[in-house]
Amino acid sequence: MSKRPFVIFGFLAAICLLAIPIIALGKEGGDGAGTVQVAEEDREAQAVFATNCGSCHTLAAGGTDGVVGPDLDETLVPSAVNSAEQFDGNSTRVMRAVVCGLDGRMPRGILEPAEAAEVSKFVAAYAGQVGAGPVVDPSTAEDPAPPSDCDA
Repeated sequence: MSKRPFVIFGFLAAICLLAIPIIALGKEGGDGAGTVQVAEEDREAQAVFATNCGSCHTLAAGGTDGVVGPDLDETLVPSAVNSAEQFDGNSTRVMRAVVCGLDGRMPRGILEPAEAAEVSKFVAAYAGQVGAGPVVDPSTAEDPAPPSDCDA
């Protein structure tokens, strides 16, 4: 039997297992690639989000890449264009999820009420904003009302 197929296979395997990862890891993105400009006054909300929500949820502005929950950049801004008009609805939606949980997939009461309001505003303002700042200033935006009934 000829050794030629084994030599060819070995050569291709070496390329796939060594050369491609080395080339990929050697590349660097541009200075603004995949970044979100987070204002200094929003850093605390960003940290609370990253600590309490980031292991499950992906949010570019949070600097997180969660593995269980939905990507909030895509879920809250499916059109990939966030706007100030969407802020109130998204802020309320996030607040309800944080306070009430979601269908047993997300536990209720993850954050204290004040933190829940700050994180809700942060997520709603920054979702989908890769390469840009928030659609509204979360530090001056009105807090979303906590849901009055989580069973509704």
